[in-house]
Formats: sequence, structure tokens, C-alpha cells
Amino acid sequence: MADRLPAPGPRLLLNAQAFGFGPAAAAAVLAEELALLGCVPDYVGEGHTLDLQRTPPYRAIHDWTDLSEGERLARLRRRAPHYDLFVTAMDFPAATLARRAGLDVAVYDALTWFWPEIPAVAHDTALYLAQDFFGVRERLAADPALRSRALVVPPLIPPRRTWRPGRHVLVNLGGLHNPYWQTSDAVAYARLMLEAVRAAQPVARPVVATASRRVAAELADPAVGTYDHADVLDLMGSAAYACMTPGLGHIYDAAATGVPTLWLPSVNETHPAQARQLAAHGYCDAHLDWADLGQAIDSAAPTPDFLAAVGAAVRRTSATPALRDLLTARIAKSTAGLGPAPGRARALTDRFGHGGTRRAAAALVRHAAARGLRGRGRTDD
Repeated sequence: MADRLPAPGPRLLLNAQAFGFGPAAAAAVLAEELALLGCVPDYVGEGHTLDLQRTPPYRAIHDWTDLSEGERLARLRRRAPHYDLFVTAMDFPAATLARRAGLDVAVYDALTWFWPEIPAVAHDTALYLAQDFFGVRERLAADPALRSRALVVPPLIPPRRTWRPGRHVLVNLGGLHNPYWQTSDAVAYARLMLEAVRAAQPVARPVVATASRRVAAELADPAVGTYDHADVLDLMGSAAYACMTPGLGHIYDAAATGVPTLWLPSVNETHPAQARQLAAHGYCDAHLDWADLGQAIDSAAPTPDFLAAVGAAVRRTSATPALRDLLTARIAKSTAGLGPAPGRARALTDRFGHGGTRRAAAALVRHAAARGLRGRGRTDD
């Protein structure tokens, strides 16, 4: 009798919210870890989230950018028997569709600490992975129903590395896309900040920038590229300093690499709050926001209004030479003292740890196995 081939590991369908950089990066690193644990991951998502996903580790990547909600639901229903678990990085509407399609759902959430109200579908998931940050454990302690299905995980970053500064300055322009902005808004912000950082250099120093494929294509600048997460970490770890928006993914990447960082003006309503948390706890090297350019924006405004105001500030600054000069001067002043010591964000790993990718992936595998879904109602293809 011929030897029987080993059964494939759990099949997981991953997904990420198309808002900023963090969710897509989280899905990408989780997929790599899940594959190492013997799982068969696929991906379904839209827009710029696809820029960070690769085959392998995915067996297949499905683009549903132009599909209606009904079409997405129909596809999930057709594919549901082929998967043991649907895992989303913060796309709560997708989690709701997956539940309606009959899929078991797990959610990774980097913003447990932030939400005014945690989306209701989180209470209907099989597993809720909350990335640790200020206030996360207190939030879960006050919500027994969610706590019963929650696991707090360290940041999804590798062990802390030694920062080895080189000559280049990194301008990380990932995470500019969101459902309320056009690509032109993201491109305008990227161009404004890149030009200001270049102009702020007191001596000739190369600038390297990271951006989504769409933004990089529109900028058509040889210094701008699209990189996977591991390459971005390498660029950070060898930069003289970095200029980045204060998204939580960027914050924890700065912690992992030790790169001194200027946090750029906000492009997301979570950014001002995260920058304030860093400053309040002593983890901020330097921060520049719209108020420093005389254009204060109410971060408590509804998301569409906040992002419309940011877009207006970008256009106004881009069109006004005096404001562009002020931005350049502020960047020059803020970065003059960065280095030679590592950045203050490095100490976040002492407080919240690292290696959350492995812990989260292991929990997902355990759950898929415990549910006993493998081989039930599923055909291999």
C-alpha cells in the first residue's frame, strides 16, 4: 500500500482592514508565522492591503476591491467549507460578513485601547486578539463578555535589534490610504512631507522613502519604493533617523529597531492620541502636528470630517510657500537632535514586550484544532 500523504494543516483565510498600514502589515506577518506552523493561509482583501501580501506564504490571494457587499458575501459562502477559520486584522465589516457566511471568525485588534465602543461583532468572534498598549487590559477587564474570548498579545514585532545608524534618512509614507481619501490626497501628503524632509537636511544626506504601490507610482521618484515589512525594518534599523506618521504599527516598528523618529503630522484620527500617549509616557523623540503649522484640527471630530480637514491642510500647505517653509524649518529643528542614541520608543518593548506574532499565530492554530473543523465538510483543491 502506498504511503498516505500527511493531511494539510488548518486552512485559514486572512483579511485586513483597508485603513492605514498596520492592519495589512499585521496580516502579512501572521501569514508567515502561520505557514511556519503548518497552516495553509489564503488572503482576501482590497486596495492597498494587497501590496504587502505575497505568495508564499499564501497559497492564494483574492482581490475583492471592486465587489459589492453582496458579492463578497456570496464568495465567502462558496468558500466557507474550504476554511477552518477566517482571521481579520481589524476589518469588522468583513468579520460580520464572514459570520453570516458561516465561517468561524477570529479578530486581531491593534486599537482595543482606542475605540469609543468596540465593534459589536468582536463579541461574536471565537477569538479576539488584542495587541497590548496603554489601557488595553483595563478595557478588557471592564468588559467580561469580551474578556472571555480575548487574548492580550505583545506587539507583532520581532525581538529588539541593535540600531546601526547609516547615512540615509527614512521617510516612511506607508499607511496613507483610507476609505475617506482619494489616492490624490495620499500622494499630495507624501509629496509635501518628502520634499520638506529633503529640504530640511543640513548636509547632503540620502533620503529613502517607503510608500504603497499607487503612491510610489504617482510620485515617480527613484528614492521612493514599496517594500515588504522585513525590508522596511531593515531600512529603519540602518537609518540615521526616521520620519513617520504616528500609527501604532510604525510606533512598534520604531521600538523594535531603535531608530530615532520624528512623528509627522497626523493622517488618521488615532494618530494624535497615540502621539500624546508616547509623549505623556516619555517614549517620544520629536513630534510635529498640524497645530505647529497654525492649522489645528479637532481629532475628536467624526472620521470623515477629521480626514477632510487633514486633506484641506495638506492642500493649503502645499499651495502656500510660507507654510512650506515653516514645515521645512520645523522638521529641521525637530530632527537636529536625533541620534546618536537610539530612539525613546525602544523602551516600549520593555513595557509591552515583543514576539506577539508567534503567540497570536499559536492561539489561532490551537483554536482551529480545538474546533475540530479539519476535514469536516471541506474538499481539498
